[in-house]
Amino acid sequence: MPHRSAARLALILIVLAGALAPSAHAAYTIPPDNPFVGTAGARGEIYVYGMRNPYRWSFDRANGDMWVGDVGGTAPAESEEIDHIPAAKTSGANLGWNCLSGNQIFNPCLPTNYTAPEYTYPSGPDVVIGGYVVRDSSLPAFAGRYLFGRINSGIYRLEPGGTATKLTDASGVAGFGEDGAGHLYATSLNGPLWRLTQSGSALTLATVANFTQPLGVAAAPGDTNRLFVVEKTGHVMLRQGGVVSQFLDLTSLITTSGGEQGLLAFAVAPDYATSGRVFAFYTNKSNDLQLDEFRRTGESPDRSEIATRRPVLTILHRQASNHNGGQLLFGRDGYLYLSTGDGGTQGDPESDAQSLASLLGKIIRIDVGIPRTSGDTTAPRLRTLVKRRQRVLRNRGALLYVRCNEACAVVAGGRLRIGTHLYKLRRANRLVPAGKRVRVRVVAGPKARRLLARSLKRRRHPTVRLNVRAVDAAGNRSHLTTKSVRISR
Repeated sequence: MPHRSAARLALILIVLAGALAPSAHAAYTIPPDNPFVGTAGARGEIYVYGMRNPYRWSFDRANGDMWVGDVGGTAPAESEEIDHIPAAKTSGANLGWNCLSGNQIFNPCLPTNYTAPEYTYPSGPDVVIGGYVVRDSSLPAFAGRYLFGRINSGIYRLEPGGTATKLTDASGVAGFGEDGAGHLYATSLNGPLWRLTQSGSALTLATVANFTQPLGVAAAPGDTNRLFVVEKTGHVMLRQGGVVSQFLDLTSLITTSGGEQGLLAFAVAPDYATSGRVFAFYTNKSNDLQLDEFRRTGESPDRSEIATRRPVLTILHRQASNHNGGQLLFGRDGYLYLSTGDGGTQGDPESDAQSLASLLGKIIRIDVGIPRTSGDTTAPRLRTLVKRRQRVLRNRGALLYVRCNEACAVVAGGRLRIGTHLYKLRRANRLVPAGKRVRVRVVAGPKARRLLARSLKRRRHPTVRLNVRAVDAAGNRSHLTTKSVRISR
């Protein structure tokens, strides 16, 4: 039956052609532990979904938690929001858009694996600019607090209980970022790059330099000499040794015809010192979202050329010029994370943000080949001292003392038990210098204190169970330590 043999041969050739053809994702691979790998019809790159326009977001460098500023819209039911996703829950988290905007119902649908916002305010021209949790040792008055921006009015501090306090005017605030040492910076579309400083307990802004519509900064971890500045117009500038020079000119590749278009973000590979690799995210001439890799071509000062361009990923985005997302960051796992907007059509009628078949309205996570080093793989040694009996009500929480054999970040949480009922205490994060003993308070909120006071009046015997863990700079984690506290009057 020659016709069957020919058909089989054709099939074999098709299969071989598919096996030998370059992968559609040749510039990256998908981490095997991404949440939707193997899910039928889903894009494996997706890590977090359900966002309208996550223009700026960040990792907490102490514990890996993710903080997202999701921009709202013009409809009455839409909100600007700040979302906090603990590191253990980021994989597969759904922030709710377009079923919800903030805490308001927008469409009659039910998001799965939903994470509610930490803070919202009504949408309008004063859009939210996602910021950072302060881990900058030069800002002790703000240690552990989340700072964010509103583009027209300034920089704010998120307060417990879902409120915010304005700290300083900063007209045109457009982005935040950290240098290699963890110092915090903010940019303004009006030109300044500010280093965040403090005077007494007040936040102040020290102008570092002026640029053309700067949107953000980037640096390799631990690199205290180089600070890259992203200009919306298409230039990447480099401040090195106090001198500013042009690192890369992308103006021939990008479009800025829409107000939210341009060169949106830039990331420096963790191994930049040896590889010279950097990554740029921008809107291209077709209005699509484009992620490219470039390489350093010269040193002292460092510079790159457009000829080194290696396209990594193109995401179709032709229905509108807005809602492009825009943040590009490396995680502690060495993978590259990128945020995208929902496509820009008012209200997301295509439901791209909730669709696992679309890369729009997402934070994606990809492997661009950063080598895993065989460096520090030893977990920090954590020592804790906890008094067995404590006046938790008077102290507004449970106290413990911690010490690490190396610089570490300590995360402590706990639960209050009254009878058969459990009440969660607020988690505490502290940076702990090597060998130094540091006091940590795991705070009991107003509701927990109210119930605790009533319980003590009735001569019950409430307890607190504390959970403590340390993480070092390489991401190594200590064993979880648990301690029990009996509560005294």
